[in-house]
Amino acid sequence: MRRIECLPMRGGAKPTGADGLKDIVDDPEVIRECSLRDALRSATSGPHQRLDMELSRLDLAKAGDLRAFCEVQRRGFSRLGEACGWDAAEASIALRDTLQALEHDLGPQALPGPGLDLPLHSDAVAYLVLGSQLGTAVLRRSLPEAPQDGFFALPGDRAAWRAFCLRLGMQTDDSPEAQRVLRDAIRAFSIFEHEARAILSAATDGAP
Repeated sequence: MRRIECLPMRGGAKPTGADGLKDIVDDPEVIRECSLRDALRSATSGPHQRLDMELSRLDLAKAGDLRAFCEVQRRGFSRLGEACGWDAAEASIALRDTLQALEHDLGPQALPGPGLDLPLHSDAVAYLVLGSQLGTAVLRRSLPEAPQDGFFALPGDRAAWRAFCLRLGMQTDDSPEAQRVLRDAIRAFSIFEHEARAILSAATDGAP
């Protein structure tokens, strides 16, 4: 099987525009000759880094910051679930398990109503759900004590991640559907970034 390589993004160029699509998705010099899996990693690199920078302001060893982090996750994944109609491909079960675990940590809360966000492709949501499990496994090590239940105690669904990566690794990035997955994945990261900024700003302002 021919190995498909993804070209790196040029010279650290940052995406322009509210959704960051102009430089990342629509420019053929940035993403070309890719599998969809490789294209997702490249296309979401900037949004992923911005989200990480926002969340890095939290110290998970502090109870208040840990709760704020979990609230970002709950709001973000709730919106993603509504936007994909709760069909997150290989990650559908993991998405529901994640929200149930966050409800355990934070208590019940009404989910966002339908229509808050434009529809998201199931593969875009799956990429964030399953990919976040990898990041959570790393963050778990920074906690003062190993969690016994709740969000940080969830085991990652490795079988679902492998199946997802294998399936997208067999697809090219140049079909209309693949381009939609890329755009929706960027939008999904933007949803999380929006929630992170809202929650961290409220904490800074002293809001409850």
